[in-house]
Amino acid sequence: MKNKVLFLSFVSVFSLQYSAQDVLIVDGGSINVMGSASVTVIGGIVNQNSGTIDNSGTIRLSGDWTNNGGNTMLINNSPGTVELNGGVQTIKGSDVTNFYNLKLSGSGGSVKAMDIDANVSNTLDLGDEELQTHENIIHVNNPAVGAVVWNTGFVNSDKLGGYLARATNNTSKYTFPVGSSILTDTYRPVFLTPSTSAANVYAVRLADVSPDTDNSGTSAAGATGPFPVANKDAQIRSINTEFYYNIFRISGADPVDIQVDYFNADGSFQTLAQWSGANNRWEDRSFSYAVSSTGSILNSPDVSLTKSAVNDFNTDVFALAEIEFTIKVPGGVSPNADGYNDNFVIENLEYFPKNELVIFNRWGDVVYKAAPYTNNWNGQVNAKMVLAGEEVVDGTYFYILTLDPDGEQEPIKGYVELRRK
Repeated sequence: MKNKVLFLSFVSVFSLQYSAQDVLIVDGGSINVMGSASVTVIGGIVNQNSGTIDNSGTIRLSGDWTNNGGNTMLINNSPGTVELNGGVQTIKGSDVTNFYNLKLSGSGGSVKAMDIDANVSNTLDLGDEELQTHENIIHVNNPAVGAVVWNTGFVNSDKLGGYLARATNNTSKYTFPVGSSILTDTYRPVFLTPSTSAANVYAVRLADVSPDTDNSGTSAAGATGPFPVANKDAQIRSINTEFYYNIFRISGADPVDIQVDYFNADGSFQTLAQWSGANNRWEDRSFSYAVSSTGSILNSPDVSLTKSAVNDFNTDVFALAEIEFTIKVPGGVSPNADGYNDNFVIENLEYFPKNELVIFNRWGDVVYKAAPYTNNWNGQVNAKMVLAGEEVVDGTYFYILTLDPDGEQEPIKGYVELRRK
């Protein structure tokens, strides 16, 4: 055939047939898809009675992938690709399949579901599709950072026990493109950076339900829901009820740096809380809060929460949390380079990345304006005045601090004394 569009080498094929339901059945036989050959099945593929496929080309199907063969189905000694190219499709059967490359495609936005675990030896390409794992795990065993690729596709797990699991063997940042079609902007990605180059396997789940109501199963750490949001440390004001995470280390022993990205529209959260099964409550894990720099590949999230060297996976249940804190504005600043009180530092301002600060002199002239303000005013003038770029004189200055221009909170107004001596 032209350009090897179809090339099959049949070895010991006891039964190979198309059923009336447009299903290719491998019944105790063996299929060889060699070289650059491409096989397209308008329908599904079923393996049974120890059938095998040795694939170094591409197998493309529009129906379900079913492995009841009592084996891993694919003999992965050649770098072949299985492409799920249809609408709603399911990986199912009684036996786990070992894919080499697994590619999801279709009209864009279709759901590929898993009724059983699956292994990917090389690359998982999500394309523009949703991979719904349910309570199952998609294992990406290739430790290369680029082993998971996507365009607008993502992984979602609507039941406890479901994960995107990735093998690691270096200290680079590994992306877990988890998301949900019911969330605005789809992605709530997690990034994990191992502390060493040893072999580890980390797993992430995004659950687009409230932890307060999720009793869908058991997590890899043995956690069973629900996880009541009312049970929390005193310093936690609230727990996110729109979605939460499971983050777990399946194997290995190394700590990992965790970064979770989200959007301002999700709420005014400042940390990640972890459910403590022993204490039956949510506990603050003191994550650091910063403006996200992730970019458009994951829909440009607004905020990153990060923590280094996380090594506690006794429970793997995490959620965005709002903590109790007070904005503290100092009454004075002394920018004399003595290392003490040189800048006008507003405590807890980092939790309001969209803030705006305006400073006036006694005549009402604007001498300084910043949006956002990053706690770096030391008496310099940056307003459009003759004095711009110079220093203000000692004296009393007035400020208006707006924490969130889009919110309903009233601006904070006050004065600050500037003295250099």
